[in-house]
Amino acid sequence: MALGALIVLSLIVSSVSSARIAGFIAFGGSHYITMKNVLEELASRGHQVSVLVPSSEKIKEGDGIEHNIYQVPLKPDYMDDYIRLVIEGFWKQGMVRLMDSQKALCEGALNSTEFLKKVQDYDLLVYDSPTAMCGVLVGELLSIQRVQILLSALNSPLGFDHMIPMPVSYVPRLYLGFSDKMTFIQRFINLASYLGEKPLFDILFGGMMNSLKVKYNIKPDRTYQEAVGDAELVLIAGDFALEYPQPLLPGIHMIGPLNVKDTVKPLPRDLEEFVSNSKGHGFIIVSFGSNVASILPREIVDMLATAFGKLKQLVVWRLTGYIPPFLGRNIKVMDWLPQNDLLAHKDIKAFFSHVGHNSLYESAYHGVPLVCFPLFAEQYENAKKVENFDLGLTVYHDRTNAQELSTTIEMVISEPRFKQTAMRISSLLKDRRRTPLQEACDWIDYVLRHGGAKHLRPQVFNIPWYQYYLLDVIAFLVALVTVIVVAIWLTCRCLCRLCCKSKGMKPKRE
Repeated sequence: MALGALIVLSLIVSSVSSARIAGFIAFGGSHYITMKNVLEELASRGHQVSVLVPSSEKIKEGDGIEHNIYQVPLKPDYMDDYIRLVIEGFWKQGMVRLMDSQKALCEGALNSTEFLKKVQDYDLLVYDSPTAMCGVLVGELLSIQRVQILLSALNSPLGFDHMIPMPVSYVPRLYLGFSDKMTFIQRFINLASYLGEKPLFDILFGGMMNSLKVKYNIKPDRTYQEAVGDAELVLIAGDFALEYPQPLLPGIHMIGPLNVKDTVKPLPRDLEEFVSNSKGHGFIIVSFGSNVASILPREIVDMLATAFGKLKQLVVWRLTGYIPPFLGRNIKVMDWLPQNDLLAHKDIKAFFSHVGHNSLYESAYHGVPLVCFPLFAEQYENAKKVENFDLGLTVYHDRTNAQELSTTIEMVISEPRFKQTAMRISSLLKDRRRTPLQEACDWIDYVLRHGGAKHLRPQVFNIPWYQYYLLDVIAFLVALVTVIVVAIWLTCRCLCRLCCKSKGMKPKRE
């Protein structure tokens, strides 16, 4: 019997180790790097991994990963136009540009017949959101089981289709920037936002995706929202050390930040010499992510350069394109930064960042306070979260000046509470039995071993919305109470009439 069990176990392990996994990536340099890390880890475990990447994305071939490029009518810098519009305050035009790009990426993927034919018999599709929304359609078209990696906060609109419980009394909506300690007015606004976000999100993105489902005949009888909810598992690249606590469903797991690294490489010699010459004041790093380094307006770049020149600390700044001619001697401009290695350096004092999801977690992981400089998307809400957690302070590009910038940086560096909070959160993020990357791939292997994870799927996905909110039960109770109240009222009324009649008849008898 023991021999038979061993044989069965070996067959299971063999089937998992030889699984065929397809990855889907749409856009975003940091998103591509994160997904590439996950796929490389899966390949190192013996899986056959192929990834579908648009022609607009700058790629770097990974170990054990086969890259398949699909053609899209977009230039590599197409996201720059969206970011410029948003930074300049043209949110509506920026959103239109983003949706047009998302549609072009989807159609390019769905028209990539060679890749789709190749992976139609694969065991699993792994994709991220919010950037790779079309991964849902690719998986549904090929009838492949899916695992979604969510590179965003739990309380974003992306949680609706996964039925993540959102008690609005203490879980703030992402785009409001509230903490979990809300006043009455804030809870009222939070409820209104909760009720309005899903219809708006369904109209803006769901409508576009549903039209693509019809166009490409991808189970048009089912909505995009239903298809999203069919994911076997949702892995959230976050941690409650830096998120507001809330309940989760069994098929949704917080695995921690996937972009952080414990291994620290030595800095390039010229960079090490620069940061080591701080005369005891340390240094800060400045980076706004892969999409912004070259497109900041000149007036913002000049303001930043003036502010950084006022600091005692050295400044390592990732910047390309326009370089101010009056840079201070304490500033070193580079077109690329070894960000993880710099954040782990003993002399770093603060991170001046746009606070994208990955940068926020990478800074917190290494215990570095933040000076937030949000520019677009969820960065404004992340900046609010940084302040709510006492992890740093925020300055806004459209309502600040060089003096205020330098004062804010000095305050974050000099006040001990920011560093203490950063170190506490860092300790929590690092207190894991497995690294986030290992845990993510452990769960993916779990799905492969068991042919899915339907046993983790609650009934909430199969009941209508009015049952989910118990509106039918509430309506029944209201009707029941109404009937009882009316019955009591009618009974009392009849008794009163009888009493009045009996009193009116008594004098006549006398």
